[in-house]
Amino acid sequence: MLRTWWRRRQRRTDLEILWPQCLAGARDLDHAKAAFAVHVFNDPAWLELGEERLIRFLDELEAYD
Repeated sequence: MLRTWWRRRQRRTDLEILWPQCLAGARDLDHAKAAFAVHVFNDPAWLELGEERLIRFLDELEAYD
């Protein structure tokens, strides 16, 4: 239960801090998603969601999520 909470918090922090930085440094939304995906596919907090769910999540990301 604590681990579930902690991993959820890590993902939320990534969306609050890392995602905006990816957007700021990328030339477009697709490049920002690619940069964020590098992190997502190497982080246990995200990997526990499963590959299919991560792909869907990344596809649905928008500039102001």
